[in-house]
Formats: sequence, C-alpha cells, structure tokens
Amino acid sequence: MPSPPACRVRSGHTRTGVGIWSTFSPGVDRGYHRNVAQAVRSDPSGAEAAAGERYLLLADISGYTSFMSGVEEAHGIDFSDGIPAAYSVLGDLLDAVVEGVKPDLALVKLEGDAVFAAAPAARLDGQGDRLLETIHGTYRAFIDARTRAIPANDHICIACPAVAHLDLKVVLHRGPAVRQAVGSGSDLLGPAVTVAHRLLKNTVRDRIGARPYLFMTDAAAAGLGLREIGLAHGEEYPDAGQINGRIVELGGQTPEPGDT
Repeated sequence: MPSPPACRVRSGHTRTGVGIWSTFSPGVDRGYHRNVAQAVRSDPSGAEAAAGERYLLLADISGYTSFMSGVEEAHGIDFSDGIPAAYSVLGDLLDAVVEGVKPDLALVKLEGDAVFAAAPAARLDGQGDRLLETIHGTYRAFIDARTRAIPANDHICIACPAVAHLDLKVVLHRGPAVRQAVGSGSDLLGPAVTVAHRLLKNTVRDRIGARPYLFMTDAAAAGLGLREIGLAHGEEYPDAGQINGRIVELGGQTPEPGDT
C-alpha cells in the first residue's frame, strides 16, 4: 500500500524571529518545542504581587481538533521522520498570539491549543482602547500566520488546506487571582481564573454565527472603561452562576454600542 503523500514546503514563506519557518515540512523538526514553548511567563522578575486583581485572557484556536484529526488521517502519526506538520502549524499560530498580546499581557502558560495570559489590573485599568487594539492586532497576526500555513495550490492532500478554517476566540475577564508556586514554575489560581476558563464553553456563536470574537465580561469591561462596546451577552453555569459581558467581533465590523 503506497504511503500517504508528503506535505510539500511552500517556498518563500519564512520569517525570522520567534522561531517561525515555512510550514508543512514533515521531514524536519521545525520546533513545536521552540520559542513558543520557552516563552517568558508572566512576571519573570517576581515583582508582581502574589495575590491581586488581574486581567485574565484566554485565546483559543477553534477548529484545531478536527484539523488535527484530518491531517493525522491523511499523513499518519509516525514521528520517525520528524514531528507531523500539524504540530508545527499549531506552534506558528500560538507564536503569533503570544507575541501579539505581549505589549499588554504576559504568558501564564500554554494550554494545548490555547494561550493563557494575564496582567495586573492596575496596569490596564482605563486603558480599554489600547487593549482592544492589542487584541485586534493579535488577531491580524494570527490570520497572517494562518495564511502562511496554507499549503501550495498543487498540494494533493485534502486535509492540510483545512488550516484555512482555523480561527480564534478570545475571553477576557477581570478578578482576583493568586500566583502559586507549582513545581519549578508558577500558575495563577482562584475563582476568577476558573470563570475565565468556563467562558471558553459558551453560546456566543449561537448568536453571531461562526465568526472570530472577543467575549469580555462586565468586570473586565468596567475596569477598562468599555461598558457600552459591542453586543450585550450573558452565559450561565451551574458552578459560576450568571456571567454577563460584551461580544466584540474580531476581524470585522464591531457591533454598535448599546446593541442587544
């Protein structure tokens, strides 16, 4: 039985910095375990207070599980010739998000196909316009990385071009969190962190369709001075209760303030 077709390198698509190279080269380990896996976590200096109010951001790549399944079905999961191409694509996209939010938020950790970042509330309170531009800029960087990952037109695998359907959803919350030592590193813990993670499972796309979005809780919107932006929306969870906030579309027209 013939082996599945190998992904071809799309020429001319390299980038220096952040360890990003051309995508879809299964014979070379381009480093899913590269800079993105070594990214500086929040507060490397240790100057940030152990407990306090923080902005908590989660950026999740939607559609990645089905994309990975399709690529593995077409190309197999044999690592003998290098890490499968899909892992390199994930690394490129995560790089784009980590670098994109870096002006305002620092990486806490990578969570599979999601980025968890945070910043002390005092640093961003009242800076809503600036943070929104950072998030919109991050989405543009994500789209650029996704475009570079799309294989050449003569690529015969039917799974790899599905990278074009990967997208981003972002959750932003504000609340108390505690930095706790865990092993040789640290993590952020607390009810606000739990709420932020709960919000990744939501009904936002039932309202706006399959679009990239930012869901910003009322707590975050109030602190940033963005109470009226976007579309009012609420979620309810058995363990977290009612969580209200605002939907802001990424990469397109933002709902008018006051829309419901």
